[in-house]
Amino acid sequence: MIPTLFLAIGGLFFWLVFRAHTSQEIQGRGWGFSTRTYQRESEPVWYWVTFASYLVCAVWATAFGVLAALRMLSSK
Repeated sequence: MIPTLFLAIGGLFFWLVFRAHTSQEIQGRGWGFSTRTYQRESEPVWYWVTFASYLVCAVWATAFGVLAALRMLSSK
């Protein structure tokens, strides 16, 4: 259950990074339900900060998912 959850979260963040790379704009999520859209040309700093944050979340969530799956498989 836990590996699946982390891998799904990692996949979601990788999808957000992929969409940002292909469309040149990224949606930043704020507290609550607010969202902001940053375009690479008009707001490059916020675009790259959000891009890097999503990429870090994707890598960490995927790594935790893989490690949890390996631990679950090795304990059996």
